[in-house]
Amino acid sequence: MTESIGSDVRSYRQLLGALQFGAIAWIVLNQFRDHLSLHAGEHFGLVAKGYIGAGLFFMTSGYLLGDKLLAVPSGGWAAYRSLLWQRLTFTYPLHLFVLLGLAGAIFVSGASVAPFHQGSFRLADFPANLLLIQAWGPVRTDGWNFPSWLVSADWFAYLLLPIIGAFTLKSASVIQPIAVGLGSFIGLYIATGAVGVLFTDMTTRVGALQALPAFLVGMGLWRLQRERPFSVRAGMTTATLAAVWIIAAATFRLSDLFIWPAFAPLIVGLAAAGDPQSAPWFSRALGWLGRIALAVQLTYLPVEMAYFRAVHIIDPNPEGVRAWLFLAGVFPAIHAGAAIAYHG
Repeated sequence: MTESIGSDVRSYRQLLGALQFGAIAWIVLNQFRDHLSLHAGEHFGLVAKGYIGAGLFFMTSGYLLGDKLLAVPSGGWAAYRSLLWQRLTFTYPLHLFVLLGLAGAIFVSGASVAPFHQGSFRLADFPANLLLIQAWGPVRTDGWNFPSWLVSADWFAYLLLPIIGAFTLKSASVIQPIAVGLGSFIGLYIATGAVGVLFTDMTTRVGALQALPAFLVGMGLWRLQRERPFSVRAGMTTATLAAVWIIAAATFRLSDLFIWPAFAPLIVGLAAAGDPQSAPWFSRALGWLGRIALAVQLTYLPVEMAYFRAVHIIDPNPEGVRAWLFLAGVFPAIHAGAAIAYHG
């Protein structure tokens, strides 16, 4: 790390890593909104709005990449290539393992045994998934290990880092990158909405576009905190107010235009606040959550398939409290699976 910004750099990185874990947990929660005929998404706005967690993940990634922007210009192409290689080797092996595992399962089952669905595992979509470009436009339907779209979109933003980073560092005003990012988000949200597409829920259908305004805002926030740092107290207040607003707005199902921008004060507030230095075990726990966040995203589909297949065998038609308990049980199973995959 090149420089301490606001609170201790390692401290804020652990806290923002945990925020990324929370963002992915929110996405996963949304994916189970209709499971076991409970229709949790109809009952709880926070569940229904979980798809917007992708924007929170991308914006936080942009902030965390800010420190690396200082190293890339001085290190040149070698530093940027090292950054790309580090990211690819962190995500791709697990992506490949899960993808090939699903392909093997489909081959063994003949794509005819529940819970597999032939339309979700089209051979024509396999190369795009293998190359990790499924969120760039070549795939029009969710398929294979479809949650990996987020990693594909994240990779797309990494490849455009020199452009996004140069604009962030060279803008005359510290506010300009943030304003352009927010303006781009609003413009894309309105433009896609005009053709019946929800921008914040785009995944394999060019979901990579989601990452661009979010990364730009995140990096702009990093520059803002670097040049005009918040105090710890101001950061805690800002983050608390932003979190309350996000939870309330999601609960009452307000438009994403009123939720997505609130990720900015949440991130910069947490970055300024850092995490408790008096509890090193807590800091280590936060750091661990951040490290397994992408493992959760990449592995939750096969864990989900296995888990609910087991539930169907145990109780073919769970109802009431039993159904809610079975639904709750999938989350520790997913996190255990991600931890095993990450450390395995």
